[in-house]
Amino acid sequence: MLQADSRVRCEPAIRISTIFVAVLAALSAPQLRAQAVAAAATLPEVSVTGTREKELLSETPASIGVIKPEAIREVHPTHPSQIISQVPGAAVAITNGEGHTTAIRQPFTTGPVYLFLEDGIPIRATGFFNHNALYEINIPMAGGIEVTRGPGTALYGSDAIGGVINVLTPAPPLKPEGNLSVDVGSNGWRRLLMSGGNGNAESAWLGNANVTHTDGWRDKTGYDRQSGGFRWDKALDAGQTLKTIVSFSRVNQETGANSPLTYTDYLFNPKLNYLPVAYRKVEALRVSTNYERESGNSLLSLTPYFRDNSMDLLASFNLNSDPTIALTQNQSFGLMAKWRQDFPQAMRARVIGGVDVDVSPGGRREDRLNLTTSGAGASRYTLAYTVNRRVYDYDVTYKGVSPYLHGELSPTERLRLTGGVRYDALSYDFTNNFAAGTVSPGAGVFYGQAANTTSNFKHLSPKLGATFALSEKTSVYADYNHGFRAPSEGQLFRPSVGTTGALAIAASDAALQLKPIKADQVELGVRGEVAGASYNLVAYNLIKRDDIVSFTNTTPMSAPTSMPASTPRCEVRPALTLVRTLVVVLVKLTMSSRLIRL
Repeated sequence: MLQADSRVRCEPAIRISTIFVAVLAALSAPQLRAQAVAAAATLPEVSVTGTREKELLSETPASIGVIKPEAIREVHPTHPSQIISQVPGAAVAITNGEGHTTAIRQPFTTGPVYLFLEDGIPIRATGFFNHNALYEINIPMAGGIEVTRGPGTALYGSDAIGGVINVLTPAPPLKPEGNLSVDVGSNGWRRLLMSGGNGNAESAWLGNANVTHTDGWRDKTGYDRQSGGFRWDKALDAGQTLKTIVSFSRVNQETGANSPLTYTDYLFNPKLNYLPVAYRKVEALRVSTNYERESGNSLLSLTPYFRDNSMDLLASFNLNSDPTIALTQNQSFGLMAKWRQDFPQAMRARVIGGVDVDVSPGGRREDRLNLTTSGAGASRYTLAYTVNRRVYDYDVTYKGVSPYLHGELSPTERLRLTGGVRYDALSYDFTNNFAAGTVSPGAGVFYGQAANTTSNFKHLSPKLGATFALSEKTSVYADYNHGFRAPSEGQLFRPSVGTTGALAIAASDAALQLKPIKADQVELGVRGEVAGASYNLVAYNLIKRDDIVSFTNTTPMSAPTSMPASTPRCEVRPALTLVRTLVVVLVKLTMSSRLIRL
């Protein structure tokens, strides 16, 4: 693998130039019943992800897909793919159980290029990314989902390169309310969803729970899930409000669903699992309280939060190469502070300033395994394992201080201009419980160990945008967004295993030199509504730099086996003009059975 300033974009079936234009024709409003279209069409669409508070979608210069709570209640998704994939340009695929990979302006990847939020708060700390992290949210009982396609770094910081998924908690009712749903299906599928709440204009609460079990359709691919949440909204005097949220999830699943099969077993014994020992145990807890005080044209918002994440993993994808059991965990203590000032008489100007502070201590404990297997090659079957010895044992604390500034104004009634900038000062304090060097659990197996160190990353992220209303139901927008992603703790301090001590040390030293991934996106879009069906047409140019690129060396054995960092495997030409680029048009039409057919 290499990290290069290469402007690389590789996808399985096509080779793409620097300019990548995607037209996403989205005639989809799956949350609307046919008989309610006329009424719903009179309500302006709003989004909270663009500025962390409600704003007209028509004045938001970003490609945002909104899934309303009605759609979630109708679908009652058993997996995030069943609801998020309703947003054109966003796709979620099943891996194991409730595990998933995501594709938003990127190929399906386990890489850390997406940011997952709950009511605007990242559900995991930077550096502790998990591509499966949506299973830490009780999505089938959410109060809405917003999907931002493309970078969102200027407001949310590291990770938001491919996109942002913001899952909203349901608002408490203003009168006694309760709901109960029981699902039973094949392969031992059972699920209980229940919620209840009460309140009035001054104080309201809502609690919900999700208890799920399945045996899985393949051998040893079942899982159990318990998750729930509690939200309490309280109105105080003088325009002050409190919103307290407690969310938790516990997922215990067998993860051999991606076990390969020989062709004979695929035809005659497809339920067979060659990796029955693999598992994943996840626990997540989040607690936050949002305090807001609105006075005239100003708003003060303070959101302290606490997170606790842990994962015990015996990875199926490593059993044939690097079999280990890893326990990773971290806690987070954070504050999101924001001040907003409106100037309604001065071109409807708005200024938002804030700072995000996050301190997240965590660590990794990882043990090498001895496997008991039968068969060989494609028919290799893992029967059991014993623990060999510990190969990683370290503590690492992530710290982040990130001020940002966002401004908006309307020179004319139809034109809305926005701009913003964010500065991230991030660091990792690393303490290794092993001495620098290597740890070897057996012949030909070495794990590189870094010395105690501090890694610092500083980054400035700008954004610019404009929206223009062509009519009451049609608007166009243009924006520029810059995104970045700081290396994760695993990338920095847990390099790949080496076959010699020298290779392991070299890998450990190289990992500490990793740079943040950077991305620049220019986007043009038009959105509107025709006969009750909404559409969103988007053209964008997204360039990533300093990404990690995997490649296969196809040169003869006598040729050099290394590739200089300045020569990317997937070479693309600089973006000088649109005429000199290869334009790839992808059209995705998403229309459910509930849509009005045009």
